[in-house]
Amino acid sequence: MKDEYDACYWGWNEKDKRTEMREKDPWFLVARTPHNQIAAAAHFKFDFDEDIEVLYCYEVQVAEEYRGKGIGKFLMQILELIGTKAEMKKVMITVFKHNPRAVHFFADILKYIDDETSPKFIDPIDEKEYCYEIMSKALKMKVKKPYES
Repeated sequence: MKDEYDACYWGWNEKDKRTEMREKDPWFLVARTPHNQIAAAAHFKFDFDEDIEVLYCYEVQVAEEYRGKGIGKFLMQILELIGTKAEMKKVMITVFKHNPRAVHFFADILKYIDDETSPKFIDPIDEKEYCYEIMSKALKMKVKKPYES
């Protein structure tokens, strides 16, 4: 991931990344191999985005040898299920525009859309200055029947 950050104007900062991972209420979802090696991981939080309850996925990473095998998709489906069970309205993620594989994964495979808070909508004149998009997927809420509490 360091290379992905270095391709952006803000670059990689190890200290900032460690601080982000220890901020208030972080959650981690980790997939391990039978040999206890990390195959994939997601860092996320339950948060508010403009007064809307969201599950914000800060990062999802899949080890090179496990890419294209469905592990990333499975992790994101688990996050969507967690978000639904926690009654979040949507899942959000920041995607680097210079990573076509990630853009394809979220837009075409998982059906995420550019969120209304993405720089392309907030600052459309200077859109090219931003190396990322914010994408989201609305979560289906369970409709309670009148007799359920």
